[in-house]
Amino acid sequence: MNLFKHLLGIIIPIAFSLLAASCMEEEKTVTLGGSVVDKKISMTTYNCIQSKVEVYLVSYDAVEGELLAKALNSKGKEIGRAKQMLNLGKDDAKLITFTFDASVTLDEVSRFILDFRKK
Repeated sequence: MNLFKHLLGIIIPIAFSLLAASCMEEEKTVTLGGSVVDKKISMTTYNCIQSKVEVYLVSYDAVEGELLAKALNSKGKEIGRAKQMLNLGKDDAKLITFTFDASVTLDEVSRFILDFRKK
């Protein structure tokens, strides 16, 4: 019986540590690229859930174009993209959702950046 209690005393803390580590996944950040900032668009909130990135954007002036969400790894290299057409009026706001395809390994993503597609 003492051996059983001893093993439980070792196994339970290890199991708890592994569970806590999996629940405390590092949050991925979302930032605005220069082309978005130049158009006087701000972001008030964002949320990263599985393969989706949701951002709430607010415009100062009217703006239209194709917005790209680029997934970057820890070395700053692009490893995936998702796109949405953006059409905001003057003093407008909208929740935009970007969905990445299954080929993007989200465990490798460290952050996202939003930029307009170059013309």
